[in-house]
Amino acid sequence: MNRLALGVSPRGAQALYRATQAFAMVEGRDYVIPDDVKRLVIPVFAQPDSNQRSRPPWPNAAPRLSERILQEILTLVEVPL
Repeated sequence: MNRLALGVSPRGAQALYRATQAFAMVEGRDYVIPDDVKRLVIPVFAQPDSNQRSRPPWPNAAPRLSERILQEILTLVEVPL
């Protein structure tokens, strides 16, 4: 985990909060579940790496570094019960 220089900004956290609320609504719920958060963390938080400004157009491209780090965090952190 020593590869992180900065965490997510307050605006980024707010974006995840709003995205999970919207996703729950689309799913027909008026509440957010942990799986909603796990599903949206990477699309909301992952930023292009400095040496790779955009995602490659092919679907089987290797994940960017930011996506790999976020996936590692999601794997390590247990969902509270």
